[in-house]
Amino acid sequence: MWNILDIEPTNELSVIKKAYARKLKQHHPEDDPEGYQRLREAYDQAVRAAKRKLTLDSSHDLTEEAAVKRAESGQSDTGQDEQEGDANLVVAPSRMLFADPAPMIRTAEQRLSEFMEKVTVVYRDVAQRINIDSWLKLLNDDIMWDVKLQREVYKRMTVFLERHPYLPRDVWQLLESSFCWKERAQDDRESFSRQFPNVFLHAVAEPYYATSLRFTFLANAGDIDCEAFLAYRLGALLALKHHHMEQAEEMLNRAYELFPDDPDLLRLQAEYFLRLGTLSRALAAIDRWIALTPDDPELYWYRARIYVKSNRLTEAIQDVTYFLSLNPGHPGALSLAAKCYTKLGDPASAHDTYLRLLELQPDDIEALVCLAEGGHPETGPTSLTASSAASVDQLPAQDTERTGSRLPEEHARANKSAFFSIKNLTLILVLGWFFLNLIRMLFR
Repeated sequence: MWNILDIEPTNELSVIKKAYARKLKQHHPEDDPEGYQRLREAYDQAVRAAKRKLTLDSSHDLTEEAAVKRAESGQSDTGQDEQEGDANLVVAPSRMLFADPAPMIRTAEQRLSEFMEKVTVVYRDVAQRINIDSWLKLLNDDIMWDVKLQREVYKRMTVFLERHPYLPRDVWQLLESSFCWKERAQDDRESFSRQFPNVFLHAVAEPYYATSLRFTFLANAGDIDCEAFLAYRLGALLALKHHHMEQAEEMLNRAYELFPDDPDLLRLQAEYFLRLGTLSRALAAIDRWIALTPDDPELYWYRARIYVKSNRLTEAIQDVTYFLSLNPGHPGALSLAAKCYTKLGDPASAHDTYLRLLELQPDDIEALVCLAEGGHPETGPTSLTASSAASVDQLPAQDTERTGSRLPEEHARANKSAFFSIKNLTLILVLGWFFLNLIRMLFR
């Protein structure tokens, strides 16, 4: 049996189970029924042998412990002790208690019911529910290795999770790796989505969107109806995704009544108020959000964008600068910072920020155009016109008439020169970027 399992003799059940799972890939019951039968028999024999050895070791330990206790009580090898020993040996409690009796036979239904009861216990306890180790332990249960029951386990787990879908992302990923809903949904995606909409949403269609809400803060929620809160919060997320604002408002209000200090709920509130254009209430939700989780840099990036919409550019620069200190390569934050600097009348900082953006994204159209139209950050695009006006003011008095006749021509030439130096530069950059990408596509 050890040769079939391809391991050394061992009493470690975990080693035997892992070997069985590894060899099962080579001897699948549908592809190699004979090989699977031999493997299954070897696995059962190895498990029984390991359990028998553990039982004998326990019995031996207890027998030695009884002998030590008799010695400590003063009993010796006298006839009386032998008689008393004989009387005790008739009972043999250690052998009766720890012998390897015939295992109690449980039906498949009993085993399935016991497993689903374990699943229910884990789900009801929020601390266990959000702990991936709890689910790993369930997925290592003996029933998960029983090929004959795998299909029924899949059905019952799918139905259970359809009714109880509020799990963290890492747990859903773990469960998907075991039950393969994506693969099963490929045959009839529409039918699967109708029959199991929650499983479809969390594991197949939009796993990263539907599972973006966190669960760690529920430990501070106190004695609330967690299922109702999680249902309202997810409902608000989906309503916002589909722009159902009335439904989003209802879900947000109900969730807020149950647990107002959930950071992800406050994020949804801020998004809701932002879409309504109620910027002050959006900022209030974000400020409360930051008070709960001040170490999350994403909050400052989020608030900076609302500050820009509120025309509070100084506060926006402070937030986006802090965010960039932790995420220096974020293109969106660099672009927003450059726009703020431009509006605040700081072209030098805007110029430097756009250059940083081009280092990350050399084909960024916005940065190319803004740098081209902005000219040099110190002189600006109007330096040519200012220089011409100064030279005209310094001309001698006797040349005033001739200068006046030449002035329209000089202005025309200046305007023409400015047009070609600025407008055409932008056009050349844009066309160059277009043809460069076209060449890349042709030579792939």
